[in-house]
Amino acid sequence: MTDETTDTQVPPIPTYLLDPRPVVILGTLAWTLALLAHMLMTDVDMRTVVLCAVGIGVGALGSLVYALQRRAVLRGSAGAQQGLDFDTV
Repeated sequence: MTDETTDTQVPPIPTYLLDPRPVVILGTLAWTLALLAHMLMTDVDMRTVVLCAVGIGVGALGSLVYALQRRAVLRGSAGAQQGLDFDTV
C-alpha cells in the first residue's frame, strides 16, 4: 500500500463573509428594537431595559473600535490590526 498525500487547496473565504459590519449593525438594530418594544410595554422590568441599553452600547462601542482600527489599517499604521483591508483594491 502506498501512502498518497493529496495537495488539496482550501478555497479562500468570500469577502462578503469576512465583513463584520452587517452582523454588528443587525445586532445593534435588534437590541434597539428590543429596547423600543420593552419601553412600549406597561409592566416592564427595568433589568431588561438596562440589558437592551447595554447591548446597544456594546454594539456602538464595537462599531467605533472597528472604524478606528480600519482607519488605521487604511492609513498604513504599523500598530493596526491586520485583516481589515479585505475590500480594498
